[in-house]
Amino acid sequence: MPCLMPVFHLKSTVRTALAQEACSGCQDKPPVQDAAMDKPVRMPPCYGLLAARDLTARKPLDAPEIEAIFSVGVPEKPIWLHLDLLDTRVTEFIRALPGLPEQASALLCDRNESSHLDTEDDAIWGTIPDFAHEVSEEPDPAYMGVLHLVMTPTMLITARRHPLRAPSVIGYGQASQETTAAQWDHLMRAIMEGISRAAKVLAAKLDNMEDRLLQGYEVTRDELAGLRRSVLLLYRRVEPTVELYGEIAEIAPEWIGEAGHDMSRVTSRLESLKRNVMSLQERGRIAQDQLAARNAEETNHSLMILSVLTAILLPPTLVTGIFGMNTTGLPGTSGPGGTYIAFMAILGSIAGACLLLNRLGLLRLRSEKKRR
Repeated sequence: MPCLMPVFHLKSTVRTALAQEACSGCQDKPPVQDAAMDKPVRMPPCYGLLAARDLTARKPLDAPEIEAIFSVGVPEKPIWLHLDLLDTRVTEFIRALPGLPEQASALLCDRNESSHLDTEDDAIWGTIPDFAHEVSEEPDPAYMGVLHLVMTPTMLITARRHPLRAPSVIGYGQASQETTAAQWDHLMRAIMEGISRAAKVLAAKLDNMEDRLLQGYEVTRDELAGLRRSVLLLYRRVEPTVELYGEIAEIAPEWIGEAGHDMSRVTSRLESLKRNVMSLQERGRIAQDQLAARNAEETNHSLMILSVLTAILLPPTLVTGIFGMNTTGLPGTSGPGGTYIAFMAILGSIAGACLLLNRLGLLRLRSEKKRR
């Protein structure tokens, strides 16, 4: 036992010396860094770029600047990109963007035209309906597309296949919001303003049509059907968006509200627009019923006139039939004035039929003033 103690002490001393040497070596050498984190990644060319903006500096960016920003990773400052999906080369650039969920990148390139919203971690993405750029002044529900979007704290990426109204209304060069959420709020206000304007245009047309119906002017069935179809198309676009926004507002990342986009407020505004469109649908149904009732009344009036004419002409037809039998003993066949007798009989039968119809209330011979 006594001989083992020095050996144990020697081993402990050696271990302590080795540890001190290792620590001194660590202090002399710089810490090892992952070279891949600082090394720029070559990004695909940014084809299909319609507009890009540094939201903090409030300045436009071109394609080389965008490629340089994303080559080093996720942008540190918020930027907005607006892309043209008709340029198929933009797909490679979108899929190479760092910091985006795979589902978000896939949705940006998707051809699906239905409304959709989803969220994961700090990102939110989806498709929102918008009017075509060609009908900016008078939005028409028949000309609508979808705005694709992906939003993170430092990236707002929007894309479209056809020119849309909202991006052009806010102006690419006037996008001066400081955060991605505030910029998206600016776009949503433009989209909702377009829906509101479309509803007002349809309401004005419906007002005019209702006035013409009540005043007895002509309103064609095709004209009313076209108006109701426009209202239905608008409702089909607004209703899913309201439902989706209401669902996402409950689970959206907190930073969105803090950065300037109140999803609850937008949901309330969309619900108000939905109610307006639903009221237009109800008014359209009422106008359709009024038009159907008026057409039925006109049809009944025409049938009434036809029935009265038939009743008036039936007795003289009977008289002419009797005088045309060429049988013996008919008045006027053997003496002069037979034709006059036949005419008098015809006129008398007509007068008698008119008096009978008037007595039954089927023929109005008296004026409205006299009836009153």
